[in-house]
Amino acid sequence: MSSNAEQGAILDAEALKRLAEQRDTRILLWVITALGALLRLWALNAKSFWLDEIASVVIARMPGNTFWHWLWTEEGNMALYYVMLRPWLGIHLGEGTIRLFSVLPGFASVPMMYLLGRRLFGRNAGLLAALLLALNTCAVVYSQEARGYSWLLLGTIISTYYFVRLIEEPTKSIASAYALAAGVTFYFHYFGLLVPLGHAVSLITVPNERQSWPQLRLAAAILMVFAVPVLWMISIQPGRHLDWVAKPSFLELYHIGVFLAAASGKAGGAVLLVLELVLLSVFFRNLVAIWKTLAGPGLWENALVASGLLTPVILSLLFSVIRPVFFHRFLIICLPFWLLAVVVGALEVPQRRWKNCAIAAVCVTSLVTTMFSYSRVREDWRGATNFLIDNARPQDIVVYYQGVGKFAAESYRDWLPGGGANRPVPVEVQSGSSDWRGKVLGARRVWLVQYPGNVSDDTSRAVEAELYSRYTRVASTPFRGITVTQFVAKP
Repeated sequence: MSSNAEQGAILDAEALKRLAEQRDTRILLWVITALGALLRLWALNAKSFWLDEIASVVIARMPGNTFWHWLWTEEGNMALYYVMLRPWLGIHLGEGTIRLFSVLPGFASVPMMYLLGRRLFGRNAGLLAALLLALNTCAVVYSQEARGYSWLLLGTIISTYYFVRLIEEPTKSIASAYALAAGVTFYFHYFGLLVPLGHAVSLITVPNERQSWPQLRLAAAILMVFAVPVLWMISIQPGRHLDWVAKPSFLELYHIGVFLAAASGKAGGAVLLVLELVLLSVFFRNLVAIWKTLAGPGLWENALVASGLLTPVILSLLFSVIRPVFFHRFLIICLPFWLLAVVVGALEVPQRRWKNCAIAAVCVTSLVTTMFSYSRVREDWRGATNFLIDNARPQDIVVYYQGVGKFAAESYRDWLPGGGANRPVPVEVQSGSSDWRGKVLGARRVWLVQYPGNVSDDTSRAVEAELYSRYTRVASTPFRGITVTQFVAKP
């Protein structure tokens, strides 16, 4: 009897311990999620839209038939984001409100990252992965941007979570859920196509007894249904949207590293990259050690993280031999795997003191780089446009070089208070064309808007020379990425 009583007491103690652990986990996860929410909401309206954000709003506001035709023939990338943004714009047309639509998946990504990390490596890894994602500057910055990247990131995490469940619990329902999550991700960005490929590569390390081919074939068939329209849009749409992407270089590899670590290579970003690269080296050393056993515990889980991180990079590099597509921002799909690798590397540090120091250093540096990101303006179109609203008059001429500058400033002007009043005539300068010269004849004042602000090519120099021959330069006002110069006619 005493033996049974002792055994019952032990079981009760273990049950209480599990309940306490579950309670503590819930509290910690709520705190981490709240921290992530605070960082993503902070200074949401402080910065101007940059060119791509302006494009998001302009596309989403197109009339119905024009909108759908544009998505199908011109800009299918991020198509689902534009479709979802259209009704959202009916709430309010302020920058903060529009960006809030990207903050929402940023919220959801944090607890989903916990679920993914816990599935792969246990409770502590899940909590640490959620914390690193909550603090990660790249995740915060793109949760505050009116683009589809935060939705792409959430789709990557959810689809990877269901892929792990599919390997552990192979059922048709989970296979369908995985394929649905991954397939929807394709429509937030074309690079979403690379996420299931990273999953598939990891299957080479799954033991035969864990490979459930009927369920995997079902998932693959559903994924192909989702992929066909995307591949068709890629094939029929013009490739000029990627003309700005340069050929791959070793410098771009560095950019990918600092992008995933801190969204920027300046100051703290470079320090954080070094810290995380050290932990990544521990992760890959541990993976190699497990691989040598051929059937070591955790082989597939670690291989999935490595494949999710490396497969998109390698495939985009190979495709760039045909056409350059290798650009760090597109590879935000690697971020969950980068952070999971950092987590595993940190937890594999043998001495507890060094382990805690490594985790603390990454968390503190991540928070510092995130705080700096709030004051880092990409392009100040709001400032430049407000300057023109305050100073240019209806009889003036605003000359835009390059053409995207006219698109950005004139679109922004439509949304700003007072933008419709006293609107000067906009004139776009096309490379190799002199049509703009006749359009400025007779104007007493001309404003030259140059974008990028430091542009210096044959056309820009010709524009400046022509204006200097007829006008007197009054002043140049620099904004982030943009320069506005005022000219008045010579007597």
